[in-house]
Amino acid sequence: MAKLSAMALALLVGAGVWAAPAMAQSNGDAGLGDIERNGGQNPAEGTLGDKGLKFTSEGFELRVTSRVQFRLTYQNEVANGSNGTNGRDFINFRVRRAKTGFSGFIFDKDLQYRLLLNWTLGSGALVENAVFTWAFMPELNFNGGQDKLNWNWEEYTSSGSQAFVERGYVNEVFNQDYAKGVWVSGVVGGDTPWVKYWFGIYNGKLKGNNDFRNADGGFDSDTFSNTVDGDLMLNLRVETHPMGNVAQTMYDNRSEQERDSIRFAIGLGWNWFASRFDDASLRPDTVGTPTASGRFRTGQDTMALTLDGHFRWMGLSVDIAYFWRHTEFHNFGRTDFRPTSPQKNGISNLTDSGITFEVGYFILAQKLHVGIRYNMLNADDFWGGSDNRDLGIRPDTTEMGIVVNYMIHGDNLKLTFDILYVDQQLIYQGSTTGILGVYNAPPERSGTPSGNAENGDHNALWLVRLQLQWIF
Repeated sequence: MAKLSAMALALLVGAGVWAAPAMAQSNGDAGLGDIERNGGQNPAEGTLGDKGLKFTSEGFELRVTSRVQFRLTYQNEVANGSNGTNGRDFINFRVRRAKTGFSGFIFDKDLQYRLLLNWTLGSGALVENAVFTWAFMPELNFNGGQDKLNWNWEEYTSSGSQAFVERGYVNEVFNQDYAKGVWVSGVVGGDTPWVKYWFGIYNGKLKGNNDFRNADGGFDSDTFSNTVDGDLMLNLRVETHPMGNVAQTMYDNRSEQERDSIRFAIGLGWNWFASRFDDASLRPDTVGTPTASGRFRTGQDTMALTLDGHFRWMGLSVDIAYFWRHTEFHNFGRTDFRPTSPQKNGISNLTDSGITFEVGYFILAQKLHVGIRYNMLNADDFWGGSDNRDLGIRPDTTEMGIVVNYMIHGDNLKLTFDILYVDQQLIYQGSTTGILGVYNAPPERSGTPSGNAENGDHNALWLVRLQLQWIF
């Protein structure tokens, strides 16, 4: 029992987010009791340079790292008509992120583990990542646990390695959050990764009754719950890096000796997610009640695709991505179907798309970085209501921004200043749970028929943010 307890403690403390790649090897044993101020490379959270406190002994390695982001945000909401929400402006200091990661191996360098604790999650949540990996060979690794789902590049890149203070608007609409499951991964080509892949099967957990994505970052017991009611998710990502590995960052922060070599990568992500849900505005259940078991009679399945490209040369970075998502709704058994009422017919499907584009350049190598961002979301609309108004779940949105980074000591000590302009073309509220936004809760255009006075059809935001990040 003592040995089992010691092993359990090692698994808990020794796992972390900034682990070496599953197929990578450690720098080697440094002897019993050896302590190094050193840092590893982290594919899941970005390559952040040398950092952390490392303990190494025979058959065991533990690395501890922490990341903190302290931010000032000013948000000005404008352009929503005389009856709009122009007054919802604010200025706020906050600790946006405070995380501690543990990583290493036990017994053998092929048995690797990671744990990431997020001290700012609140509501009793604490664990972001908890992953165990058997690095069987570079081309084949077996993984299990909870991790950020590797579906699209920008989301999988660490918040500590972003060019802007936050990931973009379109990423926040399409990313698949954290997931629990099992997956295989690998690299073919060594230092020139012709193929990188990740494929797995996961719980899938419905983000919301009008947000048909996965969000499985909490603790769920082994009991029936509508939140995991027959949910299932499959995920695949494939990348190629034909001229050498492109680091998992949103800029080209390579050294003077490396930056003159051209690097580019192309990635493809596929995700399929099916679940039951409860939203009477989109697909009414029988008189609004589930079955005796609590299982809803309405379900959805969503297929999402992303294609992205990444170019690096002489401090210049270009990152572009296209997103597409299609949701179909299904009835299971008797449902509240009313052919004479448009909003009760049941929406046949929803199809959303978006693009992201970021360009950055280091004016001073590894020190002063500037960049621009352009995001565009094309959210699906549908007709409903007695007057056939144009309804929807999300507003069509355009986001534009500029950013300046000063790398005092790389990502380990970094000051970031960005300015964003976000324009949202408002819709009529098409769901009882409201219209979904990213930086605010967008208002609906009007709660009255189209012939009456209503608010402006656009809602605009200005965001100004200053952030200090330190990693140790």
